[in-house]
Order: sequence, then structure tokens, then C-alpha cells
Amino acid sequence: MLIGAGVAVIAAGGTALAVHLSLQQSPPPRTTTQPPASQQGTGDPEHIDERDVAALAPRGLKVTADQGALVRLRWALPAGARRYPVVLQRSPVKDGEQRITALAQGATSARVAGLDPDTGYCFVVGVPLRIAQSSTVAWSKPMCIRGAVARSTE
Repeated sequence: MLIGAGVAVIAAGGTALAVHLSLQQSPPPRTTTQPPASQQGTGDPEHIDERDVAALAPRGLKVTADQGALVRLRWALPAGARRYPVVLQRSPVKDGEQRITALAQGATSARVAGLDPDTGYCFVVGVPLRIAQSSTVAWSKPMCIRGAVARSTE
């Protein structure tokens, strides 16, 4: 019995020593490779200009079915935008509801359920190009239903 307890103490001590030693070693240096400026362009999130945003914005947003509490939307994505995730924003929203819904990468349609059949809504679809303190999203033109009017973002 004492031998078993001694082995357990030695094993636990060895494990603690191994953990301690692994924490004392410095991690390997990180290396990052930045492409030369000549190879940076639309895919470089640090250099997104207005032309990039306009070129990647979803187009032709339309309502394909309005069934009161359920609306079906469809849009087209430029080829370069298909590698990005897509988001759908609706307005208005009730307290506790999310204004923006994440969709799959390259999505070109969505179903929006849980709507009030007597309320007008506006929708926009976006391609997030950079998520940061100051995010950049390429937004479609708004599509409004049931008499709703899109607010100007200017």
C-alpha cells in the first residue's frame, strides 16, 4: 500500500516538473509573410478602397415571396465576393431581436421568418470585408416592402 502511494506521489511530481519546464521554455518565434505591395489588391483587408467595396457589393436584391410572417429574398454576388461570408440586415427589429443575421459564405438567398405581417421592412445584404473597430461592409441597395422607406445613410 505504501509503495503504491509512493509511486503516485513520484508520478504526480514528475508531471508537475514536466509542466513547469514546458512553461519555462519560450515559444518559437512567430513569422508572418506579407506579400509585396505589388501583389496586394482587393484581397488585402488593410487596403480596401471605395472601388473595392462597390465591386464586391451584392446586386439585384429582390423579394421573391412575401407571405406575411415569412419573406424570401434573392440577390447576386460578384465573383470576388463569393469567398466572403454574407450578412442580412433588416429594419425595424423588436427589442431583443438581432438586426443582422450571419449567412453562409457565398449565400445568394435567404428566408426571413417571424415578421409582423402588418409592418413594413427594409432589407440590405452585405459582404463583410474587414471586421475591426472600424468595419468595412459592401452593402447592397436596400429593398423595402409594405410601404417601408429606407433611411439614407449619408
